[in-house]
Amino acid sequence: MKFNRKKLLKSLAGTACAVPAFFMFLPGCVADRIIFQPPSGTSPSVPLVRLEVEPGTAITLRYLPPPSEEAPVILYSHGNAEDLSYMEDYLQEFRRRGYGVAAYDYEGYGTSDGKPSEKSTYRDIDRVYRFLTDEAGISPERIVIYGTSVGGGPSCYLAEKSPAAALVLEAPFTSAFAVVKMGWLPGDRFRNLRRIGNIRIPVLIIHGDRDSIVPFAHGEALYEKANEPKRFYRVDGAGHNNIRLAAGERYWRELAGYLSEKR
Repeated sequence: MKFNRKKLLKSLAGTACAVPAFFMFLPGCVADRIIFQPPSGTSPSVPLVRLEVEPGTAITLRYLPPPSEEAPVILYSHGNAEDLSYMEDYLQEFRRRGYGVAAYDYEGYGTSDGKPSEKSTYRDIDRVYRFLTDEAGISPERIVIYGTSVGGGPSCYLAEKSPAAALVLEAPFTSAFAVVKMGWLPGDRFRNLRRIGNIRIPVLIIHGDRDSIVPFAHGEALYEKANEPKRFYRVDGAGHNNIRLAAGERYWRELAGYLSEKR
């Protein structure tokens, strides 16, 4: 068969246009189900607050008030495959360390209504922030925005647009698709690397150097692009889900030391 160079180039050009177009539609119906993995948890047997994010849709909040009028309050966005039913001991530890904490379940997680998506997590964290400032009377200067793993997405979104004391990112990714080296695809989610250069509050990034889920290089890239003041805390020997266990008491010293410097 005779080789037709012009026809081949035309075919490749059509394919090059079609593949990105295909992926522009694929993430909308598939990516959210891949990114978000709500566990089959049960409702924790602790007092919970229901916050309406739109008529007929409410999310669940666990709020532990700060021990004093000056204490920071952690606005905590959890990682994937977990919800409030798994977190009570950790939240209580924040309280014992002198912080207030407001942790919430994304839509579709735990006992929150709705379905999870990038857009809905932004709506959710906005609602929790309004709860703290408007209903609980917490000034923005006392709010520490804290996101773990996928929770870094809504946390970066909020930190870019709203005043706060600091942003803390634990095991964060540069973007959701970049975790599997496909950040070039249209429809990527949680483009944290694009946002972080616009964030003007202090940033602390915590990452385990043995993270096999979100590579350590993601934390380094975010730190490189973040504005001063900033700090990078490398947790030697830690993977994705055991940072606090691997770090031990040093985790709490690093957090307290950084926050006290920036207040």
